[in-house]
Amino acid sequence: MFTAIQVVQVAALVIILLALLVLFCAIDLIVDLKKKDRDISGRIVVKWLFLSYSKVFYPAESESSASKKNGDAGKKEEMEKSGHINASHEGTESEEKITNEAKSTKKKKELKAKDLIKIFYDVKKPLLRLFKGTMRSLRLRCGRCDVAFGFPDPADTGVLCGFLFGAFGSLHHYWQTFSYFLEPRFDDKVLDLEFMADVRVRIYRFIPTFLRFALDRGVLRTGWLLVRTYR
Repeated sequence: MFTAIQVVQVAALVIILLALLVLFCAIDLIVDLKKKDRDISGRIVVKWLFLSYSKVFYPAESESSASKKNGDAGKKEEMEKSGHINASHEGTESEEKITNEAKSTKKKKELKAKDLIKIFYDVKKPLLRLFKGTMRSLRLRCGRCDVAFGFPDPADTGVLCGFLFGAFGSLHHYWQTFSYFLEPRFDDKVLDLEFMADVRVRIYRFIPTFLRFALDRGVLRTGWLLVRTYR
């Protein structure tokens, strides 16, 4: 028979071993999705050690989900009709609650414009470092994204095209194995997507990046300002 101290020691060793496994063992994320018109198909797989979880999407699910949404919308309309009937008897009480809430919101403190500007300058560099560190900590073994898009207004299509080229170009700067193809359509309203990625994650790589962000002076000043304002 084990004593209580031995049971506690074994439990502590098991917890430490699990924590080390979670920190240092790789987590693989495989995403393969395709969107054509309103149909979405593909799969998402998560693997860790000998465990795995997968989710498969079929085009038929989009139609069934749409029918469910229509059914839920009908139920909501019926509930709203019955709610309007009951609301006529409780009009005075709701008005009193609204006035009380309005008075309470007036008493709440709000950030001034100079505070927002200060928060922006304090958090801008730490957020950029956090983004760069997170991108470097992720290991993309292979990735591809093909997008065909278009809006009724060609100007909106051009704006989105410039934004996507900039965003995907920055991703390719960090991940050389990532490729993309953009097809803007200025004469049609469409959004077709093919996305594939195989990512490997080790949690311990993110710890220095997040600690550096959390302990940054600008982030600490911003946190203290928010606590002092909204407490």
